[in-house]
Amino acid sequence: MSVLRMLTSRGWTLVILGAIVTVAAMLFGQNDLLWLGLLLIALPAVAMVMVGRSRMSLAVERRLNPARAPLGERLRGSLTLTKRGSLPLGLLQFEEAIPRQLGRRPRFTVHRFAGEWSRQVNYPLEGLERGRYQVGPLLVRATDPFGLAKMDRRFASTRETMITPRIVPLSSMGSATGQGQSGDSTPQRIGLVGADDVLVREYRAGDDVRRIHWRSTARRDELMVRREEQAWDPSVSVLLDNRSSAHAGMGQDSSFEWAVSAAASVAMHMISSGYRLSILDTEGPLVDADRLTPDELRESVALTLTDVTMTSHNTSLATMVRAATGHQTGEVLIAITGRLSRDDVHALVAMRSHRAQGLAMVLDVDTFTARRFRGDESLAGEHEAAIDLLRRHAWRVVEVTGTTTIDEAWRSLDRVGVSTR
Repeated sequence: MSVLRMLTSRGWTLVILGAIVTVAAMLFGQNDLLWLGLLLIALPAVAMVMVGRSRMSLAVERRLNPARAPLGERLRGSLTLTKRGSLPLGLLQFEEAIPRQLGRRPRFTVHRFAGEWSRQVNYPLEGLERGRYQVGPLLVRATDPFGLAKMDRRFASTRETMITPRIVPLSSMGSATGQGQSGDSTPQRIGLVGADDVLVREYRAGDDVRRIHWRSTARRDELMVRREEQAWDPSVSVLLDNRSSAHAGMGQDSSFEWAVSAAASVAMHMISSGYRLSILDTEGPLVDADRLTPDELRESVALTLTDVTMTSHNTSLATMVRAATGHQTGEVLIAITGRLSRDDVHALVAMRSHRAQGLAMVLDVDTFTARRFRGDESLAGEHEAAIDLLRRHAWRVVEVTGTTTIDEAWRSLDRVGVSTR
């Protein structure tokens, strides 16, 4: 670094004072005063040599616990510092570089005159915004014992951390039906267990007698046969409305963050329930279950929904409709939307065609923000009319406010299904 930049304010004070004393001593012929001025100038120079020429060996090991955390949760950073070498003997100041989305930058000092030492420093982090972030590098400032000179060095190592959506455990829902590629026999339930141990139907002319299921025949007092074995692979598409014009609020309490968390929670629940999953937003497919194991699919959901952001390019759901039309019939649609219009409802109705169920969590986005940022009455009226229209087209709809939890909205969808059967 520049030699002039190595001096601290205290060092510059001595240099300037020494220059003034030296000039005054030369003008008035005061030799004793001249030596004092030269000493004041020499002290910062010696300090710069000590700091600049010292061969300091400093190692750092960084840990983050946990390596990823849900939005709003706390993490703990840990630095293990090890110093070898006799110089510098003064103050070492440290500053860890972290993005503002993880909180304040930790700063600390080590003032040890011992040549070698080791120390562990812990500091808190908080996931204030969803996303991927780099923690580090660590800045080290070495100074001489008198604080006249400084030297900054920066480590190259960093560590990535992820702030993922909040995932809420959801209860089982038993009032929806979804059919996958198997076609012949899929349990008429959602979020429960797998297929029945034995699936049977009434005997039809031409059925192989070896497929007769005698236990069911005796119980029902009519001839029953086993169905052809089919893989149980019901499917679900989760639709995430990420239009910036459809959401309101700021930070982790915004309507969009609620929607992302709901999409992640529903997706994880459906994967655990054995469903083939796809996730779409207004720009197209985000996650598709093809050729992924359940664990790989969970990881894909976590990574994708960590990175998803709002878009201002799309103001309609047309792209989502086009992407969803290629999906198989008989699947369940679960839409998590912001503010709706009539055009949005028409798009959702088009997606619902030939599918087993359409379920929607519709957010009242005005309840997620301050009153002065809410939409006008015309937008609110159009939103309410759109919800009514969506219900008239056989969608199960639950209205979500800023105080509604994700599990409450999920259970309300189940109750809506029970009440309409």
